[in-house]
Amino acid sequence: MKIYKKIIILLILSISIPSFGFDKEKLEHRITVGFNVGASFPIPIPREVRTIEGWWPQFTPQFGYSILYSVDPKWSFGSGISLDYKGMGAKDKVKYMHIEVRLEEDGEILNGYFSGKNETRAKLSYVTVPVFARYQLSDNWYVRGGGYASYAFSTSFKGKVWDGYLRAPDPTGMITPLEGDSKATFDFGSDIRSFDFGVLLGAERRINQKFNAFANLNWGLTPLFKKDFKAMDFEMYNLYFTLGFAYKL
Repeated sequence: MKIYKKIIILLILSISIPSFGFDKEKLEHRITVGFNVGASFPIPIPREVRTIEGWWPQFTPQFGYSILYSVDPKWSFGSGISLDYKGMGAKDKVKYMHIEVRLEEDGEILNGYFSGKNETRAKLSYVTVPVFARYQLSDNWYVRGGGYASYAFSTSFKGKVWDGYLRAPDPTGMITPLEGDSKATFDFGSDIRSFDFGVLLGAERRINQKFNAFANLNWGLTPLFKKDFKAMDFEMYNLYFTLGFAYKL
């Protein structure tokens, strides 16, 4: 409950900025709507991933409120709050990828090294607070840069492996075949960190007096999984583009 209280307080303070002596003429309040496109994946791609066979987006909208304060004709600073839904699906071929899975046939949990096909589906829901500076390049174009902090209130990271084999407890250990209809699944949603911190870079285009279109790159610098997570050997990060529109209130 503490994090929600802090977010509510931040939102109230941001809306109340004019009452603390700021020039109302230099303030701009906005409602934003966008769509997040990207992936939660290891950086760099580990050698265990041999071929990426497919990727597809989930339904990942963004709804937010933001405020800008102009300090001169070119520069302004902004913040706000948004609901960010991030997610993706991916299918790849791997070789000796360390993972913990549950066999579908008997429910046995195995921790070992898998070679074969892997499919992952991630669905992540965040409350995000960005802080950024914006610079006006021309009458209609702007660029921005800054950072963000996100709190995850819902996380899902599930998948399956099949059409291969798993060696346990090491790459030379006993082989468990996963062929035909034999599959093993994993569910690491509860192992995802509650917070994500990262950088944002973006551009903005004025459409008219009320509407702007924007595109942001949001690059998470915090590993996706908790520090004590051992089911996979490599760290993963959020990397998403947000495409959307801002409406000036």
